Formats: sequence, structure tokens, C-alpha cells
Amino acid sequence: MRNIRDRLYIATFCEKYKDAIKDYKVGMEINHTCISHLLDEEKRDKLLSNITRDIKASEAERVMIHGPFTEIIPASIDYKMREAGMARIQQAFDVAQHFGLKKMVVHTGWMPFMYFKSYQAQKGAEFWQEAMEGKPDDFVLAVENVLEDEPYMMKEMMEKVEDPRIKICLDVGHANAMTVKDVDIMEWLKVLGPYITHFHLHNNDGTGDSHSAFDEGTMDMKEVLLAIEDYCPEDVTYTIEARKALDCLQWLEEKSFI
Repeated sequence: MRNIRDRLYIATFCEKYKDAIKDYKVGMEINHTCISHLLDEEKRDKLLSNITRDIKASEAERVMIHGPFTEIIPASIDYKMREAGMARIQQAFDVAQHFGLKKMVVHTGWMPFMYFKSYQAQKGAEFWQEAMEGKPDDFVLAVENVLEDEPYMMKEMMEKVEDPRIKICLDVGHANAMTVKDVDIMEWLKVLGPYITHFHLHNNDGTGDSHSAFDEGTMDMKEVLLAIEDYCPEDVTYTIEARKALDCLQWLEEKSFI
């Protein structure tokens, strides 16, 4: 069982996230840039100031960023929508560059009933490869599942991606809430494991995305964390996205993961 403290982050939408980061000496995943309009140029100074304030207050030594997810639709048939999404991703990258950050999470933008899965896989690969053009060699983009009901579409996307800097962020809570019957979280790990660079950790009862604590849901989170060691690279990182982050940190400590 590996100690994950030096690869662990807390999302800034969690309750008492600054206390959690400071007390347990873990990293911060910035959510300040999740809502697209907050990246507007006239709001940039305030955005950077708020992020700087939170990093200092939490004494975070490691920081990563969650990019915008509102209306970022790589498979959009309207090229104007794709262009707008690409511009927002670039604005978030500029924020990451300002703080010297090396990893950014983005959502797939998958819209069920709107696009064929094979089309989503192809257009996703194309969009994220374009987004990474001109980016530093050590900058990593982690594409996160949200509404996907199985892992195979994302695997197909990754098989089409030719840029090694593009990887997967597996949100286990989203997978648990959205997955079709008979496809459990272990299947997600088996299918996507080699492509995964980051995890979002939270639990739920399988019917909705409640961002519950690790011991408040239908997933056996200890089993999940142990399986990650079997299926994923050793350097994967983790963000607690349960709203009660302090409860999850205590749970991790009790189970000897930190």
C-alpha cells in the first residue's frame, strides 16, 4: 500500500479546503477557473489575486488547475462553438502559466443523445491535440469523464490521440453515478488505467453526483485505491472532491494511505 500524501490535492470547492490543505500538508487543485466567464480579460487581475490569496492562506506547496468546463464542447458541429471553447482553454492555460502549473484537468464535454460516441472520440482527440499545440513539453492535460456511461469511448479517444501529454483524469464519483449496469468502477480502471494521470475522489449512492465522503456511498474506496496501484502508473495524482475533505483526509490516515 503506497503512501499518497505527496501526490494528493484538495479541490477548492470543498468545505474548509484551506484548513485541510494546511493541516495535512497536501496540494491544492484550483477551481477558480472552472466557470468560463471568470476568465474574461477584465476579470483577470481579480482572478489571479483570489488564487494567490488562497495559495498563501493554505500554504499549498503543490498546485494544479481545473480548466473551464461550462459550454466547452469539442464535438460541437458549429465551429464557432469549438473556437470559443478553445479560446477559454487557452485563457485557463495562461493562468496556469502565470503560476507555473504543470497539470490541468478539463472535461470531455460529452453530451449524451447529441453526438455519436465514435464522433465524440474522434473530435475529442482532434480538439485536445489542437489545444496542446505550442504548450510546454512538461505540461499535462488530463481529460475527465463526466456524463460518460462507460469507459470505452474515452479509450477510443485516447487511441486516436498522438500527443503523450494528453492523458485521462478518472473521476470515480462520476463513473459510479453514470455507469450503465454491469460496468463497475473496476472496469473503468482496467480499461483506462494505462492512460490515467489523475483521479478525482468522492463517493455517492450510484444515483447522483453528490460528492460525498469516502465512507458515504456504494463504492468501496479502499478497494478502489488499492486497485489503482494495480492498474495505473505509479506517479498518478489524486484530488479529493468530496465536500467534506477533512473527513476524507482522516479516513485516508486511518487506512494508512497518508
